[in-house]
Amino acid sequence: MKKKFGKTLASAIEEVAAAEKDLSSLLPQIRVAPRAEKTTVSKKVEDALSRLRAARTDLLELQRLVTKAKS
Repeated sequence: MKKKFGKTLASAIEEVAAAEKDLSSLLPQIRVAPRAEKTTVSKKVEDALSRLRAARTDLLELQRLVTKAKS
């Protein structure tokens, strides 16, 4: 169980960090981009949000494992 816990936690941390970095780098681009270019930016935002959702799923699994271990 410790191995699964560590692997899931590491995955969640990596995904959240990567998504945060992507979203942070996009904010200045969104502010100055012409309207036609915002479509490309939107795809990157969608991808970042998908990674955040996956990380949230991993974190929920960690929570379940911790709760189960305490029982």
